[in-house]
Amino acid sequence: MQGICITIQILEQVHLIAILLVRTNLNGLSFRLILILLVGHGRNLEEGFKENMQTIKRLIIVGNGFDLDHALKTEYSGFKEYLLNNQYRDAFSLIPSPNYDHHGEECFDNDELKCFLFREIQGDSDDEWKNFEERLGYLDFSENLVSLSELGNTDGNEWHDAEDNEDNMNNAFRAFSHLTDYFMKWLNDVIDEYNADTSSWKTKPSFSRLLNTNTNILDFNYTKTVENLYKFNNVNHIHGTLSDEDIILGHSHSNQPTTEQFLGADDTIIELEQSLYKDTNKIICNNIDFFDNLYDVEEVYTYGFSFSDVDMPYVAKIINKISLNATWFLHSSPYEIANEENYVQKLKNNDFIGTIKEWL
Repeated sequence: MQGICITIQILEQVHLIAILLVRTNLNGLSFRLILILLVGHGRNLEEGFKENMQTIKRLIIVGNGFDLDHALKTEYSGFKEYLLNNQYRDAFSLIPSPNYDHHGEECFDNDELKCFLFREIQGDSDDEWKNFEERLGYLDFSENLVSLSELGNTDGNEWHDAEDNEDNMNNAFRAFSHLTDYFMKWLNDVIDEYNADTSSWKTKPSFSRLLNTNTNILDFNYTKTVENLYKFNNVNHIHGTLSDEDIILGHSHSNQPTTEQFLGADDTIIELEQSLYKDTNKIICNNIDFFDNLYDVEEVYTYGFSFSDVDMPYVAKIINKISLNATWFLHSSPYEIANEENYVQKLKNNDFIGTIKEWL
């Protein structure tokens, strides 16, 4: 009796090719009947395979690279230029002092404030702010403060210097309270520019195929690109969105100085660092229902996510919750391919024991 060999190739994604090999020695069964027996209920093989894809529980982690890949100009270097867009550029070195209007409302000179924020965040580095949030944990105000060894050098009265330190750091604290507002204004300008040119609104078929009722998205962006372009709403914006009153922005550096450095200013320096700290443990607790629901996730996809240190606690929590046999798919953009070795190591360092692949 002659065997029958059937090979069907289904291209669901670039990385996924399903090959079915069927052998039978039953006389009288037609090709159609064999297919029916294999998949049941009159469904053909492709439909059966697609149904299987629909039932896979998957998580997609979306980072800033996702927006960049969809033509939004959301590089942190853009925020750097936004702050530099002031009459002083980077030449105003003092901590700005607020003025008060006739209602008693505090207000800063906009140019002085933007220049000060830029200089403090920039520090001694000269790059494009790829690690913008991490920089917020290493601010240095020493240029505008009097150290312990310098107390009294100005007029012989160290308490005058201590009072100046206190005033300067209080003003610095007030200045940085405007950072999130500036960031949101800049990002809203980016969105407005993007919305003004609808010709750039293009979806990615490879991403669209991943979206179904069994897909959850953890979105680290403040924009709603997924919802607006893909009409998909099963999205958790872990740090908020521009439509919220406030967003979560900050660093992961939690070490505090153990010795006094600037009399009158040290406590305010610590308070400022804490105000800019991104408390990931608290954020995870506030989203515990989302993370607990990942217990049966079999596939995790990252798209434009850079595995920055400040966001690694979320990755560790995900690894702890998902299936032990889950597959982690790293997006194969040029930037992510260049950093793939680092990403893989970070996953393994956080006890991921499943398979790691690429997807496009």
